Amino acid sequence: MSNQHDEVLKQARLFVRKELEHDSSGHDWWHIVRVTRTAKMLAMTEGADEYICELSALLHDIADEKLNESKEAGMNKVLNWLMQAGVASDVQEHVLDIIATMSFGNRAGEPPTTLEGRIVQDADRLDALGAIGISRTFAYSGWKGQAIYDPELKPRDSFTREEYRSGRSTAINHFYEKLLKLKSMMNTDAARVLAEDRHERMKQFLWSFDLEWGLANESYIEETLKFRGELQRVHIVFDASSSGSLRMALRDHPGEVPVMLEDNLMVGPLPDVSDPQGAADRMSWFRERSSETEERDELMDTLMKAAFAWKSMPDQLAKFPLVIWAGGSASEQTGLRRLIATLPREAHVSVIHTTDALSSETVQYSHTGEIVHSKLALLLGSEQVLTLRAKDDLAQDWFRLTAEQGTLRVLKDKKLQTVPESYFDHNILEASLELGALDGTFKKSARIIGQVIGYSEQRVSDSFIEYRVRELIHDGLLDYEGELTAMRYYSISLNEKGVKAAGGSSNPRSAQYAILKSALEGLGETHFEEKTMVDELRKLVYNESDQNVEQDDLRAQLAEIIDSYQNHFEKRVELLDVLANMTQRYSNNKNVRD
Repeated sequence: MSNQHDEVLKQARLFVRKELEHDSSGHDWWHIVRVTRTAKMLAMTEGADEYICELSALLHDIADEKLNESKEAGMNKVLNWLMQAGVASDVQEHVLDIIATMSFGNRAGEPPTTLEGRIVQDADRLDALGAIGISRTFAYSGWKGQAIYDPELKPRDSFTREEYRSGRSTAINHFYEKLLKLKSMMNTDAARVLAEDRHERMKQFLWSFDLEWGLANESYIEETLKFRGELQRVHIVFDASSSGSLRMALRDHPGEVPVMLEDNLMVGPLPDVSDPQGAADRMSWFRERSSETEERDELMDTLMKAAFAWKSMPDQLAKFPLVIWAGGSASEQTGLRRLIATLPREAHVSVIHTTDALSSETVQYSHTGEIVHSKLALLLGSEQVLTLRAKDDLAQDWFRLTAEQGTLRVLKDKKLQTVPESYFDHNILEASLELGALDGTFKKSARIIGQVIGYSEQRVSDSFIEYRVRELIHDGLLDYEGELTAMRYYSISLNEKGVKAAGGSSNPRSAQYAILKSALEGLGETHFEEKTMVDELRKLVYNESDQNVEQDDLRAQLAEIIDSYQNHFEKRVELLDVLANMTQRYSNNKNVRD
């Protein structure tokens, strides 16, 4: 870039900063800085004229009609500055053409005719997306005196240039009227890649906004109707992961919306529908059994929101056809029964048994939340309408569960059973024995808990298993070292009492077996990871197409070390073979388990 170009850009920065540094509409100096940086990056990526891109990006909002009496007045301001700065006439013409055609409000126009114009337009649009785009939206709406959200005011499908500038709207509407459309309007490949992630962040924000707006909102469904238009069906799920997947599965079905009634009803006392104290008792039960302050606060937040939703939603939902998505987990099946017991008997309700429909010999799903949205979309239209008899049976099952006054439920042979809180204790003790956490050998609590969850036929939360680990410590079956504030801060080991409860033995052979098994697993993982990395390094060292003279000495040293490492690998393989044989022999010996 020439000295003359550098001087023009320097003057442009001074001029634009003076003009826009006090702007509060989201078109301030730092917006210009970000757009300019992005334009320069895109120019380099796409092979465009960097000088034209940078100068146009710096000046693009000087002419914005939002900040001037008219578009013509703004363009004249840019022209006068270009002439005063001594910019060549052909560059003046190019810059003015870019600025005149890049606005979103210029909906009737085609994309800018030059690569530089398309790049600057992309850079400006990218700054309207993502976290920064969200921030600028609310700054602009506040500047214009618009409301954050008004459910009575629907987003406009189409509008004239004047309506876009002056029509009544809201900050949330702006996302639907403009921002969510920008991803598909990008001109360059690089901008399309960058827009994808920012677009998803905005959708996530809108989903979060909708969840918070619906909190304890007894008019939520009615407001949704006014905002989104005709509502054909409402889909119900019982946890956040299921809600996220279903929301994506329904994105091409504008007349259908997901509603989440989040609460893990597998665990804890069940709130009686007729007892207003039930929700408080449930929260108190969980609070007393949570170990970590951060985890406890998050859990209390979830439980409180769930209590609000269960109180405000059923009456609203009863007015619409409902589809309940319930997988084969105790939590979802309990939620299904609670909702049916809460709804009027005549409500139109269908059910999709997700895990039954999609599980196979090769893939087994335990709950709806682990099924990807594309597979959930395949189930649309396969729902089964519940008969009055089926609804009565589900409601009666809910009343049975509440009458049993238990705090843990599991699903066996598709029937919900109330079981003691200690139901998973033996699994914890067995996992500790299997992983060698005994006779003073401590293993991370998180690893034991992961083993229990991974091998359990029930979908159970790690927080409940961790609570039971602490109870086993309290009962004297497990020893621990570290801090019991959270599972990641302490390790556990079976003592003699715990080994007997697990069905094992604390004799020396049992301890030896545990040590051998743990060593075999640990060394096996290390060997695989280390060998994979060394193989990658070997490819780097012997890649003939990538020679660099400056790196030859280092390559030679690395090659020498890698070659000598081979002996280390061979010895480790021998050790693994011996450990495997010894472990098998100990495992076959009944004294290890008797």
